[in-house]
Formats: sequence, C-alpha cells, structure tokens
Amino acid sequence: MINCKYYRLAENKIIEGEDGHVWWETHAGFCAVKMGRCFVNGSILFIEPGHTSEENGFLKGEFLDQLNRLPKWKKTKYYCTSFKIVKCEVDQNRKPSPAINQFFQSPNQGDVSYRLGKFEIIEQMDGKLLWKSYSGRGTIKVGTSYVDGDILLFGRGEPEKTNIIKKDFLERLFLLPVWEKTKFLCHNYTLYSCETNEICFDMDESVVSINGENDTGVVKKMPLQIESNIKSKTARGIFTQNYLKTLCSFFSILFLFVFKVLFWLLIIALKVLKMFIEGCALGGKRLRKMALKFLIRH
Repeated sequence: MINCKYYRLAENKIIEGEDGHVWWETHAGFCAVKMGRCFVNGSILFIEPGHTSEENGFLKGEFLDQLNRLPKWKKTKYYCTSFKIVKCEVDQNRKPSPAINQFFQSPNQGDVSYRLGKFEIIEQMDGKLLWKSYSGRGTIKVGTSYVDGDILLFGRGEPEKTNIIKKDFLERLFLLPVWEKTKFLCHNYTLYSCETNEICFDMDESVVSINGENDTGVVKKMPLQIESNIKSKTARGIFTQNYLKTLCSFFSILFLFVFKVLFWLLIIALKVLKMFIEGCALGGKRLRKMALKFLIRH
C-alpha cells in the first residue's frame, strides 16, 4: 500500500502519493464518489476529468465530516478545473536573421516580440508578458500572459482598434523569432483561488516565474502529461474507505424504510378492522329489529 497524504480543497479530497502522483475525489450521489487524476504545475493544481465509482462511497454527510478533518491544501495558490493545454508548436521552417529581429522589435524600446502560432508574445523590459492576435475588421486583441512552470497562460484579452490589416499582421508575425520559453500553452481555462475558492481572472505575478518555482509547498516534480484521460488503476488501490461503515449506514436506512412501510400497513389494517366491526354491529341491530317486527305481527 502506497503511503499517501490527504488534504481538502473546496469539496474535493486531494490525495498525494509518496511517488509524487496526485488524485482527487469528491462525493457524487448516494454512496458514490467521483475520482480522477490531477497534477501540479508551478502555482496551479490542474484537476483532470474523472469517473464515478459506486464501490466505496460514503453518504454525503459522512464524506464532508471526513473531509473537514483533513488539513487544507496549501501547496498551490490556484486550482483549475476546466482547461485545455496544448503543446507550443515549434515552427522552425524559417528563422529570422538578427537584422530582421531588430527591425521588427516592439515599438517600446527594450520590448521583444515572439511568434507562437497565430499569437504575438511581447516580453516587456520589466518582465511582464503580453499576447496579441488579429481578431478581424481592423481589431486586435491584447491581453496579459503568465509563465507558470512549463505553461504559458493567456489572460483575458481586450479588443483594440488598429490600422494594420490582417495580411500585414501575419507577415510581420511570420518574421518574428519563435517562442521557446515554455513547452505548453493554455488560453482556455477556469482558475480558482485555493484560499477563497473564488474565480480568478488574473494571476498574482508574485508567485509566477519563468522557472516555475513554487514557494507555497513542496510537491515532487512530475513530467507534465497533457490530454491524458486514462483512468488510474492505482488510484482505487490507495483509497482507504470504511466499507463496513458504509454497509451499516445502508442497512440502517433500509431498516427505517421497511419499518415505516410496516407502520403504514398496520394503521391501514386497524382502520379496516374498525370498519369491519362497525359494519358487523350495524348488521346485528338490523337483525334484531326484523325479529321483533316478525314476533309482533304473529
């Protein structure tokens, strides 16, 4: 059995194995749990889609009671439940010469531009990153970028009017050096704060670095595996659930249900018996009246 550490994050149980792998688990209905894998990159815990299991589930109250006894997850500042991470395409078909790089330098002196697919990445003198893309009809989108671990994350973009046409934008983009400072790109995600569980639209730049250093906790560095929806077989083996307690809870609920049904049936039987006795009593009175009338006439 692998030694594991357990934490709570919102209504999720985070399970960290000694080998560095991380799983999550949450309640998913009557005696069912939903579980899946997750991974840490920089200051973000990415929670992958999971699957439901009814083999070792708790009632929700029991699950939450157990969850509240666990320490809070503090090894990352953020967690992400919905995301799409793709590899940064390394297009080496054409490398611009140093003269072209200098010619197409960003208008702000000291800023350097890079090409990443259809996006322009601008590295400013103060270390901040911006992204640009052409959105059509003389409009470009501009937003803040963040490097966290091996991932370049795009913040929200705002439209800006420009006199540059799409053809000129793409031609200039093609002459820029290729972005090679991260292996992956994520520009469609939902980010939450581990402290408040509220949605974060912008990352705190104080915890983001080009090397992906994370000072909020110690997590073993694992290779980043993208778009891996394979269900982990070892995950089930490390979930230490109290089967007897769950079984007793189920039978206690079943006993209460059966007892309630029997109680209803007893009430109905008593009402039927009462109606039968009253009917018999009324029938006896009528019989006596008929006998007296018969005797009086004769």
